[in-house]
Amino acid sequence: MPMTFDLDTVDAGEREPALRELLSQNPVPIDVSTGGPDRLHVTTTADFFGSLFMVSCNGRGAMVHRGESRAAEDHQRTMMLSVVTSGNSVFRHNDTISDATRGDVVPYSSTRPYSATFDGVAKHTFMIEYGALGLPDNTLEAQLGRRFNRGHILGGIVARYLADLGSHAVYLPDAERHALEHPTLELLRALFATTAGDEDLARGPLHRSLDVRLLQYLKTHVRDPDLTISRLAREHGISERYAYLILSRQGISPADWIRTERLAGAARDLLRPVTRPPTITEIACSWGFPDQANFTRAFRREYGVSPGEYRRNHLVGPVADYP
Repeated sequence: MPMTFDLDTVDAGEREPALRELLSQNPVPIDVSTGGPDRLHVTTTADFFGSLFMVSCNGRGAMVHRGESRAAEDHQRTMMLSVVTSGNSVFRHNDTISDATRGDVVPYSSTRPYSATFDGVAKHTFMIEYGALGLPDNTLEAQLGRRFNRGHILGGIVARYLADLGSHAVYLPDAERHALEHPTLELLRALFATTAGDEDLARGPLHRSLDVRLLQYLKTHVRDPDLTISRLAREHGISERYAYLILSRQGISPADWIRTERLAGAARDLLRPVTRPPTITEIACSWGFPDQANFTRAFRREYGVSPGEYRRNHLVGPVADYP
């Protein structure tokens, strides 16, 4: 199980030293400045994916940083990679300032001073030794401090993949979690080389990470009405036949997978506890179905009842009467 920590369980007067002690125990120690214990609320989850260490933080009232003295310490040079999942965080690395919001990925180095605001933000930070990435220093360091996934199809895939690791895969059994080290490194190699414009360097990682990229693309775009095997193949520069082959090796039939994921997502939305529940038509459109009738037929085949019946059967109170 991952290591978890909730600062609200600590007495107010001890929160700042407790947080400093926690962050100093990371493989790459991190310093923190706060605005006082009254505003300081932080929860963390951390564990290893093989040699990769991941720490998830959610909270407010702090700034994390590594100053000149920390950066100059004798330690294994490490790539720090943060993906923001909600809110925004301002990263300062050398002369580069990046205002990162949901879905942005920002790399920075343990051997260079940096800071990142932490005020109403949630993010996953991965710590990866440079040697594990196996890329030239100039390929990595040219992109430090900036949102290097912007404007790239692959960037969106990697951002979603890292967010899934931090939110869900961190709870996998040890063996399964550690098995994700290799595909994660291949994806990161592909992204760094691609955004650096080095096609020769990117070719190998892109080939080796194709199975992961195809599945992550499906997850990222499952709500798109025009998501098809043809589009999937075209976006990845391969034939439809080869896309089918790669996915079949993972036990996936694209059409069945898309339909099942959409219906499962729609079922969750039908029961979402909100003041004004979305209509059946709104849910159908948001999950890529062409119209309510098509959605209702597919939903009934999968769950044995209509969407409206499903909602009424599972909800109680006034919201259950919503049409």
